[in-house]
This record gives sequence, C-alpha cells and structure tokens, in this order.
Amino acid sequence: MTEMSRLKTLSHPLRLQILVLLDAMKEGRTSDLASELGAAANKVSYHLSILESGGLINKRVGEDARETWWSVNEEKLNPPEPDPSERGSEEGRAASFAILEYLRSLVPDLMDKDQDQSVMLGVVYLTSDQRKRLVEQMGEMYQQVRELSSTNYENGEGDLYALGAQLLPARPDQR
Repeated sequence: MTEMSRLKTLSHPLRLQILVLLDAMKEGRTSDLASELGAAANKVSYHLSILESGGLINKRVGEDARETWWSVNEEKLNPPEPDPSERGSEEGRAASFAILEYLRSLVPDLMDKDQDQSVMLGVVYLTSDQRKRLVEQMGEMYQQVRELSSTNYENGEGDLYALGAQLLPARPDQR
C-alpha cells in the first residue's frame, strides 16, 4: 500500500476513531465498536470494510459464524522503515506534509475543547545517530504506554486517547 492510498483509507474521522479504539481494545466486534463510538452499526460496518480492503485491519469470524471480530493489522499501520532511496520520493513527502498539516489544523480545536490533550509539533535538526537514538527511545516509550493501556483496558480504567509520534524528513534537501 502506498502512502497516498493509506492516507485515503484514513481520510475519514470515523475510520481514524475506529483504528484508535481497535488499537486500545486489541479486538472488537462491530456492535462493540458502534456502541463505544456512539455511531450506527451499519455506518461502522461500512467503514470497517474500507479499512479491511485497505489492509489496515484484520477480520476473524467467531466460533458461531455470526460474530465478526476486528483487530488492527500492525504490519500495515507500522510498516518497516522505508528503503533510503524511497525516503525522498515526492509521494512520501506529500504524505508526510499532509499528515503534519492535518495535525496542525487540529491543534486549536484540541486546546480549546479539552486541556487534557497535548500536541507537540516542531522541526528539529538531528544527526543520523541522534535520529536513530530518538527513534529507539520513542519505540520504548510507545511499548510502555501500550502495556499501561492493556492493563487499564483489562481493569476497566482510564479514558481513551490517541497517541502518535512521527519523525519525518522535513524537506528533500535536508538542509
């Protein structure tokens, strides 16, 4: 899946909410997702089919064949680091900037509605070694948060939050 097709699949707010919720739940039925999101089951089902066709979620039929269980396809949402020759591609840069612009557009609304949220965006200069070390630290932090989330979900505690981090080349010439 190319970056642009992945962005198109993720272009609807309800699909993003479904992915965030599925990520927290690990696995869920359409009715569970609809109930949690306060959306009609047929609408959630429609968006699940789009996410599935994009390869972003997995489908599992339950034991009685009437239930369908959904889970996040980690490999598609967190693809391996791209080949260095692809990093500077026009498509990759366009996708990166589209994501950043989308996040920037949310900042005023987030901060106005709920002070429990934090969005940090910026441009930084890093050496290759610093970038590698930072990516490692971000991965460790993400794993810790996932473990906390699993424990909280199992105990019926906590509120649902979206957590994201990206470290992307800001421009093709890098200087």
